[in-house]
Amino acid sequence: MIKKNNFPKEVQSDNREECYACRRVKKNCMCGSIKPFSTRIRFVILMHSEEAHKQKTGTARLAKMCLTNAELIVGSDFANNERVNSLLRDPSYSPFVLYPGPEAVNFKTLGKDPFPEGKTLLVFVIDGTWRGARSLLNRSPNIRALPRLSFSRGYISQFKIKKQPMAHCVSTIEAIYYLCKEAGEAGYEKLDAQAEALMAPFKKLVETQLHYQKVKGRRREDSGR
Repeated sequence: MIKKNNFPKEVQSDNREECYACRRVKKNCMCGSIKPFSTRIRFVILMHSEEAHKQKTGTARLAKMCLTNAELIVGSDFANNERVNSLLRDPSYSPFVLYPGPEAVNFKTLGKDPFPEGKTLLVFVIDGTWRGARSLLNRSPNIRALPRLSFSRGYISQFKIKKQPMAHCVSTIEAIYYLCKEAGEAGYEKLDAQAEALMAPFKKLVETQLHYQKVKGRRREDSGR
């Protein structure tokens, strides 16, 4: 077991060292770009199991590493997930799901202190393809029943290595970043420039993948095995 920046590493079956935390090959490890910070919002990232097993260029794990009070749970059906349901039952939280829709609210309409005193905003963030996210919601009525939280304005994803299915779609780490920014604008969060720490590893990820796409015959960093 090798450690760097306190993140464990493991040797994979193909004899190439890979970071267990960010799931990148050693030479492209993102951990050095991570500067963890705390938010007033409690984020819980629900990562679709297909995303967890197949995707190495996803951003959910990077977001989790950046947020000291965040949590990441993997699955495709959270209806009977004990951890999720225990959070939903916790009276100290005001739970929402970060998801667009005509009934979704945002911090511009909610204001600075929209929740009862003593309540912490708990935001579930769905990580997966657009189709996977809808499937996860359909299979998880406990999450689907939550009030929806979204943005007060539209954003264009900077995830240039992937084609977004719709104009308003952004990556997981971008969604959390924009929500933090709008929460700051509303006075709910006081992060100053700390939220920019979310974008540093994201930008590094994109730049690395674009570099490998320019190399003839190599479409991604872990090709050429």
